Amino acid sequence: METTEVIEKFSKKYAMSPASFVKLSSGLLLKDRKRSLQIERFEILSRYSSTSISELENKIGEGFVPEHPAWEDLIEIQNIEQEIKEIDDDLRSLQAA
Repeated sequence: METTEVIEKFSKKYAMSPASFVKLSSGLLLKDRKRSLQIERFEILSRYSSTSISELENKIGEGFVPEHPAWEDLIEIQNIEQEIKEIDDDLRSLQAA
């Protein structure tokens, strides 16, 4: 079965148009990815008893946490936050469509 046929089948089953089904499914996927990234961000910050990037930067600068691997984790958090912003942009675009 082709993807479009599956989408047609599911959209009929759940009483929505194929476009609405794809839009809803895409939104749920993006929200799930965002939630996973937020958990990962929280876990990294928790390692250093921090609640934000700036707090972690201060702790590194003041020597309260070791520079290695804290700097690498800080970069990872920055990348995560950027990806979360992109997901938020994608969700806004999807909602506007």
